[in-house]
Amino acid sequence: MLFDNKERVETRPSNGNENTFDYFNNSGRKEIIPVREVMENWFRMYPDSEKEEMKKRVKADFGPAFYELGMYCYFKNMGYDIFIHPTVPNSSKRPDFLVVKSDHDFYVEIKEMRMLSDAERLKERRLNTLTDSMNLVDCTYFMLCIESIRFKSGNQPSGKKIIKHFDDLIETYDPDVYREMLEKEGFRFMPELKYDDNDVSIKVKLMPKAPHLRGKRGRAIASYGAYTKIGGDEEMIKSAIQTKATRYGELDMPFLICLNYPSNLLHKEDINIALYGNDGIFGAENNPRNTRMSAVLITTFTVSGLLNTNLYYHENPFAKNKIDFLPFTDLIKGLNLTDRYVQEFGSEL
Repeated sequence: MLFDNKERVETRPSNGNENTFDYFNNSGRKEIIPVREVMENWFRMYPDSEKEEMKKRVKADFGPAFYELGMYCYFKNMGYDIFIHPTVPNSSKRPDFLVVKSDHDFYVEIKEMRMLSDAERLKERRLNTLTDSMNLVDCTYFMLCIESIRFKSGNQPSGKKIIKHFDDLIETYDPDVYREMLEKEGFRFMPELKYDDNDVSIKVKLMPKAPHLRGKRGRAIASYGAYTKIGGDEEMIKSAIQTKATRYGELDMPFLICLNYPSNLLHKEDINIALYGNDGIFGAENNPRNTRMSAVLITTFTVSGLLNTNLYYHENPFAKNKIDFLPFTDLIKGLNLTDRYVQEFGSEL
């Protein structure tokens, strides 16, 4: 088994920097159960000789391992025999899979896109540590709606100071007064609180709890602010593909790169620019590029979004080895999704 066989009673949300596997392994929350079931389905299909190594990878780096397990299942359900880390003629390096069916054999490389740079990941970890601390603010009568957080230095802000600061401020506000005001006048009249020191500037608004919810402790943060994105990922897509496109030298069979963008914010326009635009991955007729790569399949796998995964498949018009492949779009069958998974996450279909 991939996950431990044990009773799970922990129902808290995950912390910002918590190991994903550990959280999924320990959580008793109902929405985690179908994810574990699907991943166990995948793990059972995986070759016994490779299971120990895959389990280590899922524990250490959840996202890429989750994607590779899912894609193994996907190709298996399309009727392919799969050989893991096959040798290739002109390289000591090995691609992830060789998939074999009739005369349609090809190599497959699996890659999860890193959505953040190393510097951005460090900043995200600092932010997660900070918001984990803010979730410990006394939320007996009010919850926090974050409006802005601005780091001023490379130091980790003091969680204890921030908690005490907001606890002291919140104590001066009457929840009944602001609950009545919220219902009559709206959220814009709620009190705005600030914290400022040499390391960070924080601005939040208070959300008064309804009387029947008061006294119940839990996470203090009610909202983290909106996140929007409009395009701009073409360079990241190009970079992710380019690192794999020529990795294995001249190949004797077609070569498919499967690239996962773990978000529903991917724009088709960004893919088209990355592949076909000026200096695109495929190049042009008078200047073909990356001809060892036969095609790319870009997906949007997330643990709760498998039903709504988008599949963007593009063949390289200048590939030396043409590929005979069409993506399978029935993801319930292709990914062995359980009835419980479909019931839990299928409302958007």
